[in-house]
Amino acid sequence: MALKIISLNDLLQTQREEDIIKLLSSFETIKIKYNPGADDVEHFIHTKAIQFEKMDLSRTYLIMSSYQAKPYLAGYFSISNRPLVIPKRQFQKLSKSLQKRLMGFGHKTQQATYEIKGFLLGQLGKNYNHIAQKAGNVSGEDLLELTYKKILEAHRIVGGRILYLECEHYDKIKDFYIRNGFRQLEEYESENGLCMMVKQIQHLKED
Repeated sequence: MALKIISLNDLLQTQREEDIIKLLSSFETIKIKYNPGADDVEHFIHTKAIQFEKMDLSRTYLIMSSYQAKPYLAGYFSISNRPLVIPKRQFQKLSKSLQKRLMGFGHKTQQATYEIKGFLLGQLGKNYNHIAQKAGNVSGEDLLELTYKKILEAHRIVGGRILYLECEHYDKIKDFYIRNGFRQLEEYESENGLCMMVKQIQHLKED
């Protein structure tokens, strides 16, 4: 069954908010031991997505499909036009070779931080409620491909060099992104203890 992308922002302009909340509440993540990030994906769409949309902090897109002729929420992703900023103390911890490579994509600011123009993939989630599991017609790779389409649309308008995200130090999640062409900044760790995954925009066009 074909997948359809629906903008949460468009829904808020045309549908009752209580109906939208009901739809978003149908999203359930898979429970993975030692991976609190999975709960964050569910918490965001249940409690923050609408607020972030209204505040223009990010844009959330719902992936809709159907099962037995009835529509259901198959997954979602949330993106924002936000540069990757690495604090000076973090940048200095990177290897000299990595610093040199990164300088080819961005620049140092007056505050001596390192900045690359790009897009943040804030959330990417596949629905694991009972209907979605019965349907079984969407994969993580499908969600990424749909994300890339929206990123490339935005890139044509505002530019940017990279798509990046932060994730837990959980091998299964990191392996998923590496398998799909992301590179981990191995010497980098955010203040929240998360690792950084990066992919060049030009490589999205090759996928």
